[in-house]
Amino acid sequence: MSLIAGCFRRLTETPAKTELKGYKVTDVNRTRKFGVACRSLQELKRKACAKLNVTNDLAEVNVFLLDGSLIDEEYFSTLEPQITLILQKPGEKVLTDADLLYDTLRRVNIDFLTAGDKASEFLTENLKAKVAVLNNALNKDDSKTALSNRDEHPEWFRGLDTNYTTKEAYMHRRCQDRIRGYLYKTIDQIKSSDTFSKDPRARKQLLYAIAFFKMQLKEDHYFGHYFDRSRTKIEALESRDELDSSSCYDHCPCRLNRLDGSTYFRLFGTMDHSCVDGGKKKEKDCKVDSKTEEEEDEENCPYTVKRKNRESCVALCDRNGEFRCNGVWNVEKCSYGERHRINPYRSREELVLFSTWNFDHKIERTRTLIPLLLNLSSHGIANEADIFEIYENLFTVKNLRLVHIVCHDKGTHK
Repeated sequence: MSLIAGCFRRLTETPAKTELKGYKVTDVNRTRKFGVACRSLQELKRKACAKLNVTNDLAEVNVFLLDGSLIDEEYFSTLEPQITLILQKPGEKVLTDADLLYDTLRRVNIDFLTAGDKASEFLTENLKAKVAVLNNALNKDDSKTALSNRDEHPEWFRGLDTNYTTKEAYMHRRCQDRIRGYLYKTIDQIKSSDTFSKDPRARKQLLYAIAFFKMQLKEDHYFGHYFDRSRTKIEALESRDELDSSSCYDHCPCRLNRLDGSTYFRLFGTMDHSCVDGGKKKEKDCKVDSKTEEEEDEENCPYTVKRKNRESCVALCDRNGEFRCNGVWNVEKCSYGERHRINPYRSREELVLFSTWNFDHKIERTRTLIPLLLNLSSHGIANEADIFEIYENLFTVKNLRLVHIVCHDKGTHK
């Protein structure tokens, strides 16, 4: 196909194939909610700012899921229509986990949490102990735990901003969201450092490290399998071939290669419309916009992305979906034993409480791993082995422990 024909095809196909989708947007206080129809994250920001009377520059405005996950353009392309998104202005804080927990518990009608301000106070003060009480009070009815589909267990999906039809797909996505959160926090800490802003040589190495983290996470499917009970060890051992997009969910980044040309073009590059002049195409001007710094970093990244096989992609739960706490970061196992276990596949209430379980970095991300990366980059000695080891410690269970809120030690790990 000639260059002119290719340009004309992209220009004419984009309006027809770029799907207009509807979303709900709210502010950080959840006091107002509006519907927005858009085709891209930038368009959503623009329309949402108009609805919510936000006058900041769009670059200063962030968009989050209700669980606190930050949305970028690529991630936005995987979202389902009609979910609720939070618009955050500079200086604003997205609601805390305690606020989110209270709101969710209130919506699922847990009788003893309907006392308004008193209930909020209950969850804000000494939250760890209160969650332990709530966990013990849950109904442990296992009759519907093994059910997977929405039509089999509709109450499990009640109130969720999702069109997923299986529990496993929803849990897979939730784990990906958590890992994405670590990526965004890592990038923010790197880019806000003096090393990044003042040392050009270190900056380039750090940009390559960020590019590698993004590419390797895509290759690893953002470790969504950690929460997916269909990926337990037994199932993983049944097939030892490489894990590819044919065995994954539509929301996974590995499925982006299925996007049609115009959608891919919209997400990762735009046409220079000056190639159309009075209805006549000018071949010399018909080209794709220049690559972004991020795209160039990924293309020139000196670090090699490593492939994973299915055997290594194993869930952290058993076949029924039960998770067990790994205990405080510096102990062999959880000292609470059977009391610190949960099955979010059992009921909506346990799914809500599972949001209080966290991944705890044994070697801390903020205090140790990122400073190490900055130091290596400032001395120009960050090699591929170092970068991959830091990656594993940031994003994999080599260094992450899934823990009950009581066992999550946020103090210095020394």
